[in-house]
Amino acid sequence: MANKTLLYLGAGIFFVIGVCLFGYGVLNVIGSTSAQGSSNWLSFGIGFGCVGATFLAAGAGLVYAVQRGTKTEVVQQVTMKVDLLGETKIEQMKCRSCGGSLSADNVKMIAGAPTVSCPFCGTTYQLTEEPKW
Repeated sequence: MANKTLLYLGAGIFFVIGVCLFGYGVLNVIGSTSAQGSSNWLSFGIGFGCVGATFLAAGAGLVYAVQRGTKTEVVQQVTMKVDLLGETKIEQMKCRSCGGSLSADNVKMIAGAPTVSCPFCGTTYQLTEEPKW
């Protein structure tokens, strides 16, 4: 929070210096057109105007950097509950291929269907729905 305050303070200082230099440059350009003015005032005016514009751009860049850095990223965790259909009891599940004992950690939802991955033989298959009657 203090870092943002310092950046805004720096941007304000850049804006004030930039406005002063740019204004002084404009006055020099206007003064160079008068009868009592010098032709050197035109080059000084353009120089001060450019430096002032640079300070204004630096102040705007600091404000942009502070605003861009304040975005917060929202992280969402989605937990899906696997509701096995029919009379499936997870404690009694065995792999179709090797007969190895499966746990609830081996059942995942892939493309909306419960899928079993055997940790012993590496077989992956989809659970089939048993009739409830």
